[in-house]
Amino acid sequence: MKKFNGLSKGFMGVATVACLLFAAGVTGVPYYGSVGTEAVGVAKKANKTKKISADKAKKIALGDAKLAEKDVTLVKVELELEDNRLVYDVEFYSGNVEYDYDIDAVSGAIVSADKDIENYVIPAQPSTEAPTKAQASEISVEKAKQIALSHAGVSSARFTKAKIDYENGVKVYEIEFKVGNMEYEYDINVVNGAIVSSSAEIDD
Repeated sequence: MKKFNGLSKGFMGVATVACLLFAAGVTGVPYYGSVGTEAVGVAKKANKTKKISADKAKKIALGDAKLAEKDVTLVKVELELEDNRLVYDVEFYSGNVEYDYDIDAVSGAIVSADKDIENYVIPAQPSTEAPTKAQASEISVEKAKQIALSHAGVSSARFTKAKIDYENGVKVYEIEFKVGNMEYEYDINVVNGAIVSSSAEIDD
């Protein structure tokens, strides 16, 4: 009887460890800090959903940013629940540029992408390599600025923002500038230079 009890306890111990390992590793989600209600909800949904790995999401973001992993400082890759959709929140730095991506955890599609440039200065990126077809068809940020200025009917302005963003799945330059007490905001299509949206208001 003692021998049976010993075997039973040993089996329960192995089963307990297996359960703990499964709970910790099944989601593949990096863990930071205490587990809150939202984190529990994410974990429950993640357990039931077939999804890409965190590493795959990171590679998708780096690929869109045209950066190698060795050239960036990774801040985080976390699985989050946004609008009832599982996404990987991927954040990293390269030089003075901060990148923030939301990657659909199921399809791998880029839900949103944000690139903030410190002091809003676009550094020159000289390259001896031939541009890809996609790069060759994209307008420059300087061209986008000129399109916005021309539409606003001004020749010069103080730019406060010039960054790449996504609006409803369309890659755009988000341009903001001031002329006197007027503040202008433009979204310019990166591919064809079309004005996606524009607004002007008096800055109090």
